[in-house]
Amino acid sequence: MKLKICSLFLAVVFIFSLCSCMGVDPNVKQKETKSAEKYQVETEGDNSQTELEGFHAYGDGFTSPLSVKGVKVDVEYYALRGYELSFMMAQTDFKSVKGISLDALTQYVFCHVYFENLFEITNKMTDYRQATLKQLNSVLKKHFGETKVDFKKSQLYNKAKKKFEMWVPEYGTNVYYRIDAADANGSKVKIITTFFKELKKTTKLGRTTITVEVKKGKPIISSLATG
Repeated sequence: MKLKICSLFLAVVFIFSLCSCMGVDPNVKQKETKSAEKYQVETEGDNSQTELEGFHAYGDGFTSPLSVKGVKVDVEYYALRGYELSFMMAQTDFKSVKGISLDALTQYVFCHVYFENLFEITNKMTDYRQATLKQLNSVLKKHFGETKVDFKKSQLYNKAKKKFEMWVPEYGTNVYYRIDAADANGSKVKIITTFFKELKKTTKLGRTTITVEVKKGKPIISSLATG
């Protein structure tokens, strides 16, 4: 009887030693261990963005694209166009392209012939550019769906050369923004964006509401309001 008890004790000791060597606690079921490995602690999002070299846009909020009549509308892209028109071109309120100052519209379109984002234009650049009427009309149609604007009446048109010319503006700046809402209604998307003066987004610069409309299968800027 003593021999059986001794043998049983040695067997238990051996099993315990084997489990310990394998890093397994014999008092915990394996299913519980696997469950513990899958468990993840949820933490709040990290808002500690850092500024990069050069000029960039730092945005958050409703940034996901929307689908309107099967056409993808890039919400962030148009929020930034609202910034350019309002804060760079001083166009605070218009309900169609006809409500935009001709010189401001010409400069906006001219800049977009060469630059995708006007806020990326370096402040240290001293550059002279020329553009043709065809180039301006191409950008105008892409952004506003229009081609019936008499750009030749703008101050940027050189009648002698029959070309548009200008020194590249010093627009370079970081853009800090939060898209507060992006609502689709029929063929239109209303994008409401708050812009800030710093990365932490505590000091408000202003607010824009830009409306994008899908026409002939393409999104275009329909109107803008600020405040």
